Amino acid sequence: MNIPSYSKPWLTALVLCASFHLHAEEPFDPALKEFVEKFKGRGALNDNSKPRTPEETLKGFKLAEGLEMQLIASEPAISQPLNLNFDARGRLWLVQFLQYPFPAGLKILKYDEYLRAVFDKVPEPPPNGTRGLDKITILEDKDGDGVYETQKDFVTGLNIATSVLPGHDGVWVLNPPYLLFYPDKNHDDVPDGDPEVRLSGFGLEDTHATANSLTWGPDGWLYGAQGSTTTSNVNGIHFLGQAIWRYHPETRVFEIFAEGGGNTYSLEFDSQGRAFSGTNAGNTRGLHYVQGGAYVKNWAKHGPLLNPYSFGWFEHMPSEGFKSRFAQSMVVYEGGALPGLEGQLIASMSLVNLVKSSRLIPDTSTYRTQDTASLVETDDRWFRPVDTKVAPDGSVIFADWYDARLTHVDPRDTWDHERGRIYRMKAQGAKPLAPFNLEVASNDELLRALEHPNKWFRQTACRVIGQRRDATLFPRLREMVGKEGGQLALEALWALNWSGGFNEKFALDYLNHPNPSVRTWIVRLLGDTKQLAADLRPAMQALARSEMDVQVRTQLACSAKRWPVEVALPLVRALLEHHEDVSDKHQPLLLWWALERQVAEGKGQLRFWLKSSALWQNPIFKSHLISRLGQRCTAERSDEGLVMAASLFELATEPEQVDLLVRGMDAGLQGDMVRSVPEAMRKRLASLWSNRPHTPELISLAMRLGYEPAAAAAGEQLADRSTPEKNRKLFLALLGERRVKTAVPLFLKLLREERSESLRLELLNTLQRFAEEGIVQTVLDLYPEMSPKLRAAAVGMLSSRVEWALPLLEAVEAGHVKKEQVPPTALLTIQGFNNSRCEALISKQWGRLRQSSAEKDRKMADVRKLLASGAGDLAEGRKVFQMVCSTCHTLNGEGGKIGPELTGYERDNLDFMIPAIVDPSLGIREEYTTFNVTTKDGQVLVGFILENTPQAVTFQDIGMSKTVIPREQIASAVASPVSLMPEGLLDALNEQQVRDLFRYLTKR
Repeated sequence: MNIPSYSKPWLTALVLCASFHLHAEEPFDPALKEFVEKFKGRGALNDNSKPRTPEETLKGFKLAEGLEMQLIASEPAISQPLNLNFDARGRLWLVQFLQYPFPAGLKILKYDEYLRAVFDKVPEPPPNGTRGLDKITILEDKDGDGVYETQKDFVTGLNIATSVLPGHDGVWVLNPPYLLFYPDKNHDDVPDGDPEVRLSGFGLEDTHATANSLTWGPDGWLYGAQGSTTTSNVNGIHFLGQAIWRYHPETRVFEIFAEGGGNTYSLEFDSQGRAFSGTNAGNTRGLHYVQGGAYVKNWAKHGPLLNPYSFGWFEHMPSEGFKSRFAQSMVVYEGGALPGLEGQLIASMSLVNLVKSSRLIPDTSTYRTQDTASLVETDDRWFRPVDTKVAPDGSVIFADWYDARLTHVDPRDTWDHERGRIYRMKAQGAKPLAPFNLEVASNDELLRALEHPNKWFRQTACRVIGQRRDATLFPRLREMVGKEGGQLALEALWALNWSGGFNEKFALDYLNHPNPSVRTWIVRLLGDTKQLAADLRPAMQALARSEMDVQVRTQLACSAKRWPVEVALPLVRALLEHHEDVSDKHQPLLLWWALERQVAEGKGQLRFWLKSSALWQNPIFKSHLISRLGQRCTAERSDEGLVMAASLFELATEPEQVDLLVRGMDAGLQGDMVRSVPEAMRKRLASLWSNRPHTPELISLAMRLGYEPAAAAAGEQLADRSTPEKNRKLFLALLGERRVKTAVPLFLKLLREERSESLRLELLNTLQRFAEEGIVQTVLDLYPEMSPKLRAAAVGMLSSRVEWALPLLEAVEAGHVKKEQVPPTALLTIQGFNNSRCEALISKQWGRLRQSSAEKDRKMADVRKLLASGAGDLAEGRKVFQMVCSTCHTLNGEGGKIGPELTGYERDNLDFMIPAIVDPSLGIREEYTTFNVTTKDGQVLVGFILENTPQAVTFQDIGMSKTVIPREQIASAVASPVSLMPEGLLDALNEQQVRDLFRYLTKR
């Protein structure tokens, strides 16, 4: 079952396209009309619950002990609030996202290969082009009673504006594709003129996954997040989704701070300057981002990492507690007014109408989380907290989108544009702050504010000090850094840097500061210059050798990546001596990324550096870097890289080191064939073949480099039943990937004679790669005695080529294969061949493969009536789930992983569940989108793209078999709008089983 979710790029594209159709005089796509029409009357995502008044919703909140909720703004003054930020006067700046989801003035010309919208033009920046409905509003509490009774629009007419942030004598607005700056030097809340376009190129193809969440970093950079499925090209940096980026307002430098992680939304810096963000991944509270980090991506739609030689990534923070779908908006609470929550994450969960708190627990150099309390609960499904901020008074502010609808399946604009609320969660009896204005505070007052118990005051005072650029404060700030050992020293360091007083002499004086966060930030600020003075280098190396704090060491590794080779390599060498980091979740990869940069930019010095025999004995180098170094040399596919790869064998003095290099080089060669092999590598390979055991890795490496004896060795070991099965599978996959046609008779012989089901499954998977005579007949001859798993694999295989599909259908016609054993996915693949004989046989045996919209509508109505007519049994429903759903879906800890995990969804909402089951193609989560991959020899594979690299695509079919397809063999890879989940799932159940299934599914 494909449950509608918050992240559906292809559906968003259809939504946008549908919007144009609905408002255009002539629809440009007749197929779209059918798509739109099928939603009419369904109310597929319209919850039957009615909206409540703000007062009614407020009364319905269940709050953790000691907390109370206050309504501080609501409709009709505001609606569809998306993003909140406070200015230095404590006023609340708000984005009202009224234009969402359809950009004004744009038409969709087509969809790309991932079904994202391609527009007819790039919109002009405001105030040019078509005016939108979005606006930036200032809310102010002039009388100090805690209610924002005054509203003033700063700017209107914006078009998909996602974030607002005051600062630097003006206001910053994200209005993709643009980052805009509205000057307001006199701070009269009236723009001094048209906005300056500071950046352009942020993607707009998917309006729920655009650039978002502007935030001031403690270093004076402007930071933002990037959603999952928009393609951006900003200042020449091309990136596809999922990133934290930053921009310096004065130098106007733009860079990716870190990439990957999910449908990234929200961005928070804690009191130590560590970055955290929300996500849409399951069972996590978000991500801890480090500078230059690479985080997990959904490779098919989100593309590879910017660096194809990353060879690894960081995961989300593991979470213990509520198994939610996602917590996209979060803050690290350090407001000083809610003692029980100090230092914890506060995560707003729009999908489940809930606010949770969670502890951040150190987990090597990063964190895991453990839920502590449900802070806000409600049965009002319209409560949708989409942004969370800590206020100047230490309370927590929530922007409530307030809409029953949250997903994007229905192409009609049925969003509730009239409602929206802002709430304050505070300690019971807490009083609001009196009005204040840090912008006009004296320098002494600002310095005192750096000691405020609320992080918001400290950060804002730091920003105001920084923007004043007052050199008279430098001595006092430097003295504060020197005399203080705690938080104040760090705040003073940030203020000093922001205002221009940080320099290398100061850094040298305080590089050994007692506060590890100060040391971390001195390293980071020096790294941002991308140079390091000669007199600082010995001190930096000494710090790397002696540093006891792991997060300082991780920043040293992050900064080493930014420094030139003569600085970076000695630092990496010193950091490798911290053997305790061998199992750290971040440090080994950070060290690899610092080292990898030098492969491209400093090969000469790197070769000299690698000559140290002690280095090759180092535990971190052995466990994490040797294989990756070998992989990097071969993945480049250049003569220079292969020559360097050959030279590495001269430095590897132990068999274990040689094996690690072979393993890495083999991994680097996966995918496209190597066109030429330098003489140095050929000689080294021949020497290895003569003097080393013929391990699976060595055979694989030799085959990929075209060494002729290797293919014969692979075939011999595959045929030998004494070879461990995992190795036989490796040789099988290798012979298939290399398209060794002479191995086909062996494959067919093994298919007939082998007893291992798993090996026979791999044989069927590998035989798909060949079009030799005899394959299809052998498979059909063996079909009657095959197990159900093998039959399913055989049908999938035979449906992948038009010349095999016809014999399969003819076998059904003749009664040798039961038609029930051919799934809809196989039939839809065969239909894609557009073969008239196949079409006739499908029509004769199966009729229409897909129900009409009217039929599905009737089925949905029938299911509603059925569920209303009687109760289901929970225990029996679990049995039905295990029978029809658990192969693909996990619920309450049991089931498969082909489809989405269901535990965290609004399963008690029948307006979500019934359409998702009856018409599964309505909503396909982006990570479960299937692809039709067509090879140049005519094979069609249906399944999931797991990894997308410059050399190859790793593909997994619905039987969970993985195949690495060289990119040179791929003709096309097209995302499918059709779900793998078959229609008519409920048709096989009796009425009571349907009731039982829904009883189990909707139980929370």
